[in-house]
Amino acid sequence: MRNRYYISFRHIIWTLPIIALLTCCSAEMNDNTNDVMSEERPVNIIPTIGETSSRVAASEVMTSFYVTAFSGSSNKGKNIKYTWKDGQWTSTKNINWPSGNTAISFWGLSQSFANGKGISNSTMTYAEQHFDFTVDTLSAHDLLFASTLETSYNVLGGSVHLDFNYALAYPYFTCVQGIEDVTVIIKEVKVHNLRTTGTLTFDAVKDSKATWKLVSGKYGNYKQVFDTPVTLNPDLATAVRLTDSWIWMPQSPTKWKTTEAKPVPISEADEKHHCYVELKCQIIKNGRFIWGEASGDNEWESVYYPFSTNFKALAYSRPIQLTFTGGYLEDGTPWQPHTGEQITIANWITEDILVDPWQEMDPEDLIF
Repeated sequence: MRNRYYISFRHIIWTLPIIALLTCCSAEMNDNTNDVMSEERPVNIIPTIGETSSRVAASEVMTSFYVTAFSGSSNKGKNIKYTWKDGQWTSTKNINWPSGNTAISFWGLSQSFANGKGISNSTMTYAEQHFDFTVDTLSAHDLLFASTLETSYNVLGGSVHLDFNYALAYPYFTCVQGIEDVTVIIKEVKVHNLRTTGTLTFDAVKDSKATWKLVSGKYGNYKQVFDTPVTLNPDLATAVRLTDSWIWMPQSPTKWKTTEAKPVPISEADEKHHCYVELKCQIIKNGRFIWGEASGDNEWESVYYPFSTNFKALAYSRPIQLTFTGGYLEDGTPWQPHTGEQITIANWITEDILVDPWQEMDPEDLIF
């Protein structure tokens, strides 16, 4: 009996170093595995805005944005709101990196994907990312978007840069006087028959790229009324800023097709959704009103200009220069003063609205 106990104890003594060695190897294997299959970690979202050469921190432009993320078909975060507060971005919920080196895609929007102002018919899945957006004619709202596709923790080190781009167009009007020896005062600018609604689809391959598909049958009129009417510079070569920046859907509208030789009334332009600009104004010569009145129902009278250009989604406001020549009347004929007196138009131009550079594009599909 004594020998059996002695042999068993001796076996135990021999076995201890082996157990220790196996335990050590097992620990090293676990440490190496954790490098590849780590626990989930929060994603650090870093948003920026603007053109590549002049990006700025998103906090300089917006106070909140929303993020949706997918890893394969697994939803890692749906419409999570980020808010700028106390000098940092905070979220309503963390998006976590998947364990290991699994890829994940992120889509960002300055409005809620689900119920943001102007947003409708939103589909945000791993396979499809698109929504409809309407630029309100009375109270337009900005729209910025971003995406970072198929990336991983090992590639980015835990932080994701969402580079937001502007999705809409921001033109404004300047105006040069084109009639000699008169005073032109403008009270209101109204642009008729612009497209208001489009479907934005995120690019499936390129980060922070998207395509607009304009929705047919959706048109509206956008106007600005000035608290202080704008008087044009009598110098025929000097433009003045006429409007604030508009917010419009990127598009190439069809121009109202009126000419002096073949007048087309604006009623027909409205039926066909052809675009034109209406100016409510007064024109004074030698102290007399030759268009509009000092007061009363006809204080401000309208003239009209055919209008078309390519409105691109840009990160800055783009000037559109109008040369005021009197334009056309409601029936499509060239403007003439009520008094019947002769006027000299110094800068009569075939295209009443001038934009440089001019670019022709398919009005239905705009890529930016």
